[in-house]
This record gives sequence, structure tokens and C-alpha cells, in this order.
Amino acid sequence: MKTINLYLLLLTIILAGCDGFLDESSQDQIRPNKAEHLASLVLNECTLSHPYFYGASHMTDDISENMLTPTSKKRNYKTIYTWKNEIELDDYGAQIGTNVAWGNLYRSIAILNDVLISCEDIHDDEKELAFVKGEAYFLRALAYFDLVNLYGLPYDPEKAKEQLGVAIRLDHGVEQFYSRNSLEECYNLIERDLSIGKTELEKSGLEKSLWPPSVNACNLLMSRVKLFRQEWQAAADYADSVTSKVGMTKLLDSMKFVDQSNSEIIYSFVYDRRVLSIENMENTGFVVSENLLSCYDQDNDIRFRSFFVMRGDSRQKYYYPRKFESYFTSLGGFNMRVAEAWLNKAEACVRLGDINGARLAVKRVVDHRYRHPANVVIPFDDEELLHFIFDERRREFCFESHFRWYDLRRMGEEYRPEIKHVFTYVNDDEVREGQESYRLLKNDPNYVLPIPLQERENNPLIINNDRLEKLPE
Repeated sequence: MKTINLYLLLLTIILAGCDGFLDESSQDQIRPNKAEHLASLVLNECTLSHPYFYGASHMTDDISENMLTPTSKKRNYKTIYTWKNEIELDDYGAQIGTNVAWGNLYRSIAILNDVLISCEDIHDDEKELAFVKGEAYFLRALAYFDLVNLYGLPYDPEKAKEQLGVAIRLDHGVEQFYSRNSLEECYNLIERDLSIGKTELEKSGLEKSLWPPSVNACNLLMSRVKLFRQEWQAAADYADSVTSKVGMTKLLDSMKFVDQSNSEIIYSFVYDRRVLSIENMENTGFVVSENLLSCYDQDNDIRFRSFFVMRGDSRQKYYYPRKFESYFTSLGGFNMRVAEAWLNKAEACVRLGDINGARLAVKRVVDHRYRHPANVVIPFDDEELLHFIFDERRREFCFESHFRWYDLRRMGEEYRPEIKHVFTYVNDDEVREGQESYRLLKNDPNYVLPIPLQERENNPLIINNDRLEKLPE
């Protein structure tokens, strides 16, 4: 894990045109001297470019392959798509860049650590400074949340103190050797950062665009964290703090849903959407799975036509997600919105035995996503209702961030499906040469990613996750 030099990174802010950035007394060294410089750094490096695991959806039941696509085009995703033990080594043993989320997230954390340290030496605009601090604490919490849900086991309250999370780094030190903290320690840090971030944002009194996080974003992420920790009442309470301030928007077939004008959007991030685009999915040979498509009432559910588009030729037609196209969003590829708060509340209520409260909460989503909400049957049975809520989460947030992967990890074997992926070998002349099938079992240890090879090679203290080698059926 390499240290990040804040002052070199701040060169990007100069190029963005911030006036007065260079310290006039010593222009051979770049130093932040205003809160706005730090704000620009955080926005560009940690919100617009927020790191994520590119292949998260490829590990779920939301994606399948295009069987006509040559293997040469889809090979780089095969190790992820088939849940290979070492996802960085292809069929020939060559190392490929499939596990960079670890390093990218820690790079973001290093920047945020430096920003928080630098804030102690800047006193030019107290409101802006408080806002930057709040932003940095929120984003560090989000980065650690992603790290621990990619590289740590799902949170179990009875085992979290012993099970491994990820390494906690709160400074800009250069130690080469470090060990992993427990899941409990990681989640405690996430909650602490969110609490401090919320306090600082409230203290600033500033309201900005949807790119920087807000108090509502802090409360929504805290609701998610509490849900993952199985603290049901707290998850519901934090969800209430969001839904009491932010309303739902009725989805329409042809609307730019993710837009500054839509009050349902709370926070938007990841500006460069090319990796998530229809063009990239077509070029790499993956499509929306039939399993996901069958989850929708294709006539009544507005999301089906809004979220997906059919492409293909006379040989075969497939659906692709359109959430990341300019048709659907003028902001980021990933977004936090109030629908999650209602679904968090619904799940928490079921877990608490409040079936009526759960049905009312999920109905708020149904009312704004279906043409004829009265035709949607919301179950009364607690197990059926929980299945329905998980399906609504899947329908609402498919392909966004790591949403489905995280839900699959935490939902428990009684609700988690067994997933089968088929991989077809096709030569560059589009002649089929063979086919293999792989399965991710309900209790599969491969629901946690391996620590990157370079980390294991450079740091003898790091402990890797136990995973199985997947063999074709």
C-alpha cells in the first residue's frame, strides 16, 4: 500500500483553474492554502473518480455471456465470471488487471487522510472547511465499506470481532508491512466516520449540487451499514431520517431519471461511465441475464423499459442496461437515492416482526415504479415478504455499484440462490469450440474476493481469504 503525496495530486486543481493555488513565497513546492483547493481535490479524485470493482455484476445472477462473442473479447472477465480462485491469473497463467479495486480504494483513502490532516493547517473559510471535512469523512467511510464488503466476510454479529476485515489506515505513513483489522473494527470506523462527517456537514450549513455528499447521504449510508450489521431498529430509524426529508419520484418510460432536478437523488458519483456502457458490454461479450429479466413484470413495471434496451441482429438479440447512458443520467453512474431508504426500512421491519410497517414501506417504492401499483401483490407472509423485498432491491438497483453482490453475500443461505454461469469458447471466426459451466453455491467461500497478488507478495503479514478453485462441470 503506497503513500499518496497530496501536494502532487493537487496539480490537477491547478489545471482546473483555481486562482491563488501556488504559494507565492515558494512556488517550487505546491501547497494547499485554501479550503476550496481541498474541496476540488476531493471532488475530482474521490467522488467523480470513486473506485469500484469493475466486475461486481459479472459475479452475480444479473449477467450472462453472449455465446456468439469470440473468447478473445470476453477472456479478461472470465476469471471473475467463473469465480476462479485467483482472479488475476487467466487460463494461461498470465496476470491480468482484474483485482485493482483494493489498490484504488486505498489510494482514495490515502488522499482523504491527507486532506483531513491538511485541514488542520487551513483557516480561511470555516464553513467551507467544515464541508470538506464532512465530505472526506463520508467518502472514507464509503471506501472502507466497499473494501470490507469486497475483501471481508459478510458481517456476522457473533463472529465479527474475530473475523478479518481489511487493514485500517488513518494516516499517510509508508509502512510496508501491516495486518488486517477485524470486521468489528472496520465497521466501527465506518460508523464513526459517518457520524463525524454528518456533524461537520451540518456545521457547515452549506448545500451544494448532488456531487458532494450531504447529511441525507450520511444518514442513508448509515442505514445501509446498520442493515448489514443486522441492527434492524437503527437501520429503520436512519431510513426514516431520510424519507422524512426526501420524496419519491414517479419513474416514466422516457425520462432522464438521474438528474439534478430529480429530488429523489441524494448523491451521485463515478462520472466516467464508459466501463459500464452498453458499448463496453457489447464489446466484451456480456448481456443482461434472463434470470434478471424474468424478475420484472415487463408490462407493469416501468423500470423494465426504462432500465434496459434490446440490441442484436438476426442471429440473436440481447438486453443491455441503459442506466449509464446519457438517456438515463446526466450525473454519475452510481447514485444514492431515497428508494433505498424505503427498502432498508421495509427489510428492517420484517426482521423486527412489523409486517404492516414493512408492507407500507415497500409500497412506497411500488407506487412510484409500477404503472398499476394496485395490481402488485405485496405478500403478508414474513418469508415471502422478505423475498419480495430482496427482489425489489434487485429490480431497483441492478448494475449499480456492487449492490446485488453485496445483497447476495448478506442475505443468508435460505434466501440466496445458487448461481450457474456458462462460458462458451468461440474462435475469432465465430466458430464455437466448446462450453463450460460453473456454479457459485449457496454457502460458497468465493463470496469474498482474494487479496491482490502484489499485496501478498509484498506484505508477509497480510492473510489471504480462503477460496475454492472452481472446476467446470
